[in-house]
Amino acid sequence: MSVFELVKANVTVYDVAVAEGLNPSRNKLICCPFHNDRHPSMKVDKRFYCFSCGEKGDVIDFVGKLYGLGPKDAAEKIAADFGLSMEEDSSKVKEYRRQKSEQQLYSEKKRKLMQSLSHLMEQLQILKTSYRPREEQDSTWSPVFSFAVNKYEYVSYLYDYAMFEVMDSQLKDEIDSLLQEVEKIERDYDNQINGRDTRNAGKNGEGMAS
Repeated sequence: MSVFELVKANVTVYDVAVAEGLNPSRNKLICCPFHNDRHPSMKVDKRFYCFSCGEKGDVIDFVGKLYGLGPKDAAEKIAADFGLSMEEDSSKVKEYRRQKSEQQLYSEKKRKLMQSLSHLMEQLQILKTSYRPREEQDSTWSPVFSFAVNKYEYVSYLYDYAMFEVMDSQLKDEIDSLLQEVEKIERDYDNQINGRDTRNAGKNGEGMAS
């Protein structure tokens, strides 16, 4: 296996972008480092492509252009930076692959967590709108409306916490418990829906959205 094959098999442009502190978004977009880019216009994944200036290529092309290196020097730099070795049974290669696998698993869990929280907020907002009191002065809230208001605030807090407040190093330790908490909220939500005929919304002081 050549150094080119070793690098391409183990490192993506996204991996390099993270390592270089280019902060890819959830959609894997960064500000293009190859032109004066004020708004993220480069997609980084296994390969990269800038929707603005048209630059594209693989991870070796990316590092080569970023550091002004030829293909071989760029590949060797990536191999050194990511602890890759030409020896397939190298302990560094195995450790890197283990860490990469763990990072991929964490990324999948975080993506599931954020998607679930986002979906819950949408569904709870629908409940809030559907079961809101007819009059703002009405102090008698239906159980469904109370549930929606309370859970929406809690789910919003969890979303902001996971997305903006906690470091990934800490979130990795908390991700499983957060996913369990979200599953519990989803079960509570299902119980509210299944135990209540939403067609009755708007009756007995419960207002449907207009």
